[in-house]
Amino acid sequence: MDRLLPLAGGLVALAPLLISRHDFARLFWLGDEFDLIDQSDHLGLWRWIWVVFAENFVPLFKLLWGGSVFLFHGSYLPMIVMLWLTHAVNTWLLGRLLRVHEFPWTAVIFAQLIFALSPGNMETLGWSVQWSAVLATTFFLLALDCHARHQPHLRVITLRGVLPLVGLCAGSAFCFARGVLTGAVLGVACFWPPEATATVWRRRLATAGLCLLPALVAGGLIAVFASGNHKHLAGHLLDASQFGLWYYCLSPLHRWLEMDTWGPHTTASLGLLKLTLTVWGLKHATARQRALLVLLVLYDLGNVVLLGVGRYHTGLSEAINSRYQYGSILSTIPFVGLWLSHLCRRFPVRLHLRPIAATAIIATATWFVARSWPDEIRSFCFGRGTENRRILLVEPNPGPYAVPGIPFMPTSRGKELIKKYHLH
Repeated sequence: MDRLLPLAGGLVALAPLLISRHDFARLFWLGDEFDLIDQSDHLGLWRWIWVVFAENFVPLFKLLWGGSVFLFHGSYLPMIVMLWLTHAVNTWLLGRLLRVHEFPWTAVIFAQLIFALSPGNMETLGWSVQWSAVLATTFFLLALDCHARHQPHLRVITLRGVLPLVGLCAGSAFCFARGVLTGAVLGVACFWPPEATATVWRRRLATAGLCLLPALVAGGLIAVFASGNHKHLAGHLLDASQFGLWYYCLSPLHRWLEMDTWGPHTTASLGLLKLTLTVWGLKHATARQRALLVLLVLYDLGNVVLLGVGRYHTGLSEAINSRYQYGSILSTIPFVGLWLSHLCRRFPVRLHLRPIAATAIIATATWFVARSWPDEIRSFCFGRGTENRRILLVEPNPGPYAVPGIPFMPTSRGKELIKKYHLH
């Protein structure tokens, strides 16, 4: 059960892709993807992977993504399939991690299904450059799982024991700018449980420092060489704080509850609801469950801070953009699952009412969250695929700067890249 059910949850994550495969097949290269291919074409793959991109230093992601462009001969659909397969792995890892921390099956199944099927992840799972965020999450979950299974007390420091953790922290940091949070969160995890001798504390401190090292390297390179809001944050701390606050309060409940406003009243109400759920979860969780929940809260707050700094200039409405929901859903859904499992305990055991109620609640919640996938996929794939293809492959006179999503690239250069790399 502990192996098969989380794996089954991971496979369920592929359902939207399989059901709407013809819609996904219409997607086409867009925006940053053309910019990345253009830079790679000018510099060559091996030099290009070490160059910062916007506010990112992501050599591992560039190597994997750029290599995939060549591997798939410019076909976009395999890039999306690869993205969804990684999402399926993350769904499996989430279920596995929750079981390691002794979450009840009701909470595990609910968390996996909502995380797997939430349309709030639409842009994350429909744009190949977002593979960076999904890959960083994979390394984050693997690091948490590795730590929970093999080093709960960190009584012995060995290269064989520490190197996997450091490698996973590095993988996350060098795939995505906000992947630096993995090292920071794992550094905190090294000090749990708090009861330990002075010798064990020193070993934990050494391990935490090693886990944090890749994040410091990546963060330092970004701070020095990358462009972004961090270069001119003075005078914008209030803007960054407000964007981060809006993001924390609205994500992911705004999408789940299908709210149609994002003003101060809605934001405050949803923020209070999320905060109440968080406090309730930390209070009612077992010690083993709480160890994970605290780390997820820190991960969520880290995303709040980094998104506030990086995206305050885009406006508060962008706080609910689907490309920013992946980490928030991951951080929040275990709390909802734990609350649901406690709710189901109120049903009597006789006549199997408890499992029946749990099944009915999970099925209803999953349907409510996932039911809009077909309509949203069709709309998303039309704007991100059908129109792109028409403009770049069919339209005889699209204009001098008509490459979708990248207004500074000449149309002639976009068509040149399409021909040279067989983009289709």
